[in-house]
Amino acid sequence: MSRKEQMSLLITEYHNSGLSLKSFCEQKQIKRPTFHYWCKKLKEQEQGAFVPIRQAVASAEHNGVELIYPGGVRIRLDHFDLNQIHQLLQLS
Repeated sequence: MSRKEQMSLLITEYHNSGLSLKSFCEQKQIKRPTFHYWCKKLKEQEQGAFVPIRQAVASAEHNGVELIYPGGVRIRLDHFDLNQIHQLLQLS
């Protein structure tokens, strides 16, 4: 197991432990600055990751698009242009 994988597991263990950071680091015999370094490094890598998407094949039966925002708001457009979609996506 790589150091990155070890630290990722350790961070998950910390979040599930209910312990203070100080207590957890003492118990695991890890220096707090080292723990902070890995938390920051792994978080930055998560944020910078791209999520692959797959383009659906256009269907004659369903010609349109539906946008679903995290709060549950749904916007369905039967006829649209790319500028409309671009403007709607910038609202989130």
